Amino acid sequence: MFLKYVTPDYRVKSLFDISPKWLKRNGYMKVVVDVDNTLLPRDKTMVGPRAMTWIRQCHQQGINIALISNNGGDRLKGITRQTNLGCVMKAAKPLPVAYKRLVEAMGGGKVLFVGDQLLTDVLGAKFSGHPVIWCESLGGQEHFITRCTRKIEKFLIGRLNANGKMPKERVLQ
Repeated sequence: MFLKYVTPDYRVKSLFDISPKWLKRNGYMKVVVDVDNTLLPRDKTMVGPRAMTWIRQCHQQGINIALISNNGGDRLKGITRQTNLGCVMKAAKPLPVAYKRLVEAMGGGKVLFVGDQLLTDVLGAKFSGHPVIWCESLGGQEHFITRCTRKIEKFLIGRLNANGKMPKERVLQ
């Protein structure tokens, strides 16, 4: 029963394996991206050119992008200034309140979430009733709590694989 809440709808190696054309073709015109270790490594403050290009290409396709993070402070404020994207900081993922706030701020409807953690990003999106893409962590320095939850995540990945529930990793073109 619990596994359904940590089962992503799609699985990719990285955010950059999600084509803006694929998003548009599949009706995902509103996308919320986790910041730490999805958009950029947690220990970095500058959004890389590849991420900026992806955001620009999404906007060119008419796709609205927003950010979500359990962190806050000057680093996140700087990232939102660089990207010119809205962000819910200190989101308390996987609790659904931040997800609901973001969906309302984006005008409701079909919203896709993208993140690197089963126990925060995927669980929160699924618990809130939204589709989610799970990607590999960019491997930046992780918070102590995240390092602990990664151990639980490994167990869950094993269960998902054993039950045939884990989607195959693919490039969404």
